[in-house]
Amino acid sequence: MKNYEQPLIVSLEQGFTYSLDSNAAYDLNESIGMNMVSAVVPGADIVLDSTVGYNQAAKASHSATAFKSVMATKLEGMIKSANKRLEIALLYGNDKIASASLQTVTIANSMLPLVIDSKEWATGIFAGMEGTNVVFAKSSDLTAVDSLRSFKIAKVDVEAKTIYLAVGTAGTPGTLTTLQTAIQAFACNMYFYGAVSGSAGTFAFSEMAGLKKIITNTGSLFGVDSSVYNLWKGNTISAGSAVLTMDKVVQAIGKAVQKGLDEDVVCLVNPSTWADLASNLAALRKFDGSYSRKKGTNGVEELEYASQNGTVKIVAYNLVKEGDCFIFPPSKAMRIGARELSLNDPTRGQDEIFFHIPGKAGIGIRAYTNQALFIEAPCQCVYINNIVNSL
Repeated sequence: MKNYEQPLIVSLEQGFTYSLDSNAAYDLNESIGMNMVSAVVPGADIVLDSTVGYNQAAKASHSATAFKSVMATKLEGMIKSANKRLEIALLYGNDKIASASLQTVTIANSMLPLVIDSKEWATGIFAGMEGTNVVFAKSSDLTAVDSLRSFKIAKVDVEAKTIYLAVGTAGTPGTLTTLQTAIQAFACNMYFYGAVSGSAGTFAFSEMAGLKKIITNTGSLFGVDSSVYNLWKGNTISAGSAVLTMDKVVQAIGKAVQKGLDEDVVCLVNPSTWADLASNLAALRKFDGSYSRKKGTNGVEELEYASQNGTVKIVAYNLVKEGDCFIFPPSKAMRIGARELSLNDPTRGQDEIFFHIPGKAGIGIRAYTNQALFIEAPCQCVYINNIVNSL
C-alpha cells in the first residue's frame, strides 16, 4: 500500500463531574468523548535511473571477479547516492535544500557562482553533488525563477560555501543570464529538479514531507489541520542568531514537555553545532556504562544529557544545516510506504536487477524506494533555527 492511515487522538476525554461528600445523589455532567482523526500519509517514490552498455555488461559477465571489478563500484555508488537523497528528503522534504541572499554574481567560464547563506549550508548535502540538477524560486513568495527550468551544479567550493551553476541537463535547461538577474534582484530558494512544480503561491511537491516540514507545519498536513488541533502542531524556537547552548536546548525541550513529552529524545545538529555543544558541557552531562563515543555510521557521534524529559542524545549529522537543530522522540517517528530502497525491480523477482533498454545497446538499473516519514506527535518535537556557530 502506498498510503498509510493512522488514527490520532487530537483531544482528550472530557465531561468530568465534581462534588463534595455533603452532597447526596447528584447529576453527572455530559460525557464528551476524545476526538480522533485519521492521518493519511502518502508514500513517495524516489527513483535513480542508470545505464550500462552491452560492452561493459559483457566484460562483467565472465566471472564473479569480473563482475565485481566492472559493476560493484557502480552499484555501490547508486545505493550511496540514493541513500543520501533519501536522507535529505527525510530531513528537508517539502522544503528548500538551501537559500541564498541577494548578491552580485558574474558569469565566468559558463558558470555562475552562488554563495549559500551560512545558516542554510550543510556540507553533507553539497559534497559530491556535482552534476545535480536544481531549480530556483523567489524566497518571499515562491515565484519560479526561469519557470523552474533546470540548472546544473558544476562545481562545489565547500570552504567558501559556494556552488557554481551551469546550464541544466534535465528537462528544459535554464538560462544563466536569467538566473543571474534573479539572484541580483532578490533572495532565492533552491530545490532539487523534479521535486517541485507550479508557480507563485501554487507550489506542489513531489516528495515526502520531511522532519522540518512536519514540525513547522501550521496548516493541514496528512489530512489533519494543526490550526484546529494544537497537538498536531510542533514547536519552532529561534536561537537568536547566536551559538546554540545546552541551556537553549533544555529550554526548547521544555516547550515539548509542556505538551506531553516524557521520554528520551534525539537532537540532530550540524557537526559545527555539535562542537559548540561539546564545549558547553555542564552539570547536565550524563555518561554511563553504555555510553559510546561513536554510534551509528558515517562518523556519527553522540553526547548524552539528562533533562526534564529523560535523556537527550546530541547527534552530529552532516546533512543538518548549520542554522538548524531538530529534537524529536524516536518512538514517535516511523517510516512508512511500500518499499525500502533497493536495486531490485519491484515488478519482478527479488534477484532481478537489470532490464533491457528498447532501442539501445545497453541495460538499465534503477534504485527505487517508496516511503515517507510520519511523526505521531509533532507537538512533542522542536525545531530550532537561527543558529550561528562559533566556527
